[in-house]
Amino acid sequence: MITPHFKNPFQKSERGQAIILIAFAIVGLVAMVGLMTDTGLLLIEYGRLKRGIDAASISAALQFREGFSNADLENAAKEFLRLNQADVFDIQIDTCGTDPAMCTTPQRKLVRVTASRQVHFGFMQVLGIKTTNITAQSVGEAASIDLVLVMDTSASMAFETSGDPNQSDPGDDPSVCNASSTCEPLESIKTVALDFIDTIFFPYDRVAIVTMTSQVADGTRNPVVTLPLSDNETNVRNAITALRVFQPPVCDTAFGPCLNYPGGIYAGLECPIFRTTQNPSTCTSSNIGGALLLAGSEFARPPIREDSFWVVIMLAGGPSNATDAALLHADGYCPPNTWNDTGDRDGDTIVASPALPPDVDPPDRNPFCRDAYAATRHGNGDADYDADDYARDQADFLANPDTGQGVTIFTIGLGNLIQNSTKGDPDAGEQLLSYISGNAGGVNANHGEYFFAPDASGLSAIFQAIADNIFTRLTK
Repeated sequence: MITPHFKNPFQKSERGQAIILIAFAIVGLVAMVGLMTDTGLLLIEYGRLKRGIDAASISAALQFREGFSNADLENAAKEFLRLNQADVFDIQIDTCGTDPAMCTTPQRKLVRVTASRQVHFGFMQVLGIKTTNITAQSVGEAASIDLVLVMDTSASMAFETSGDPNQSDPGDDPSVCNASSTCEPLESIKTVALDFIDTIFFPYDRVAIVTMTSQVADGTRNPVVTLPLSDNETNVRNAITALRVFQPPVCDTAFGPCLNYPGGIYAGLECPIFRTTQNPSTCTSSNIGGALLLAGSEFARPPIREDSFWVVIMLAGGPSNATDAALLHADGYCPPNTWNDTGDRDGDTIVASPALPPDVDPPDRNPFCRDAYAATRHGNGDADYDADDYARDQADFLANPDTGQGVTIFTIGLGNLIQNSTKGDPDAGEQLLSYISGNAGGVNANHGEYFFAPDASGLSAIFQAIADNIFTRLTK
């Protein structure tokens, strides 16, 4: 029996629909693969852009200095991005000056960099999506500077007003030259310091001033903070301009520092040790250790900026010969074996330092409040612990990054007494200042540098070298 065969009238059309469905499925599959692939590409390109902008923001922030312009920051960012991201566009630079949202209290050196670049897709082009733009931003910061200027204002800062620069002269009376602003070398030092302030970027950087003596007439030789850390340029300049040479009372006191006015003519400082039973710790005025102690206290004054670059610049005209009044006692800081200032030491009761060979003759004149040998170092509590030891201990704490404050210290020795002291080791001042800047705080400290200037004429180049050194450290 023959079974009749009937054709399905919908069979051909179903076959056509399957082809269409398969085509759509393939397109969808390609789209999914393309989406996954191009999304990964997008993330990779965004990561590249973000890393480039991160580095560009730091490069721009390092241009943050006195006198900068927004164009300087933009050029620094663009130059970096051109080297690393060739197709970046719409670069925008923002600081506190262009966007109030970037302003902080206290102000920080912040720079925000925003940029875009175009990403070309591969698989997504099947869907007609060929490119897209991505944008990233980053905020870079340059370290701000907290700087303490430690200024020697002892009597030697008036010795060049007239006569021999190595000793006092009737024309060097601080009560006269302070009033007329003619004390030398102090006035020259002030001029150079004011020029140096031009390199400080207020209000992002801050400056404090510590003087080794009080700044009032009939004052004391104790160090004082003349100006706490300030971000106000006018206040800093006014404080420098107002610096005065130590002007102690006239010689009508029972003890303490005084001015010698024989016949009404100034002849320099006269120590009352020769007329009283007081020890010479009340006579001298180069308290380097006490000044460093006050400098360190400024970095601990709120608001504390632990992320800023902490710097001390100390200018001294001689070795340390005084300590803090509250620390003076017979067994240390100003040891009794330093009280004898006159006569030959050979054969007297003062014993030569064991650090010296037996055939080395000790100096003929003993310096006040420190032993005659700068190379010796005594521990606190030792009977021979003196002003030099105290200064080194304070410098160690100031500079040590692990057990102290991690401050970078630059020192400047000014004048003949730094290398040719008339008492004790001739170069005691230079040895101390070299130690403070180059060795204090141990090997892990961020050491500064020591400079010597025979007179004030060399200070301008020294302060410029210090400014360059500080900026170089900030850019690393």
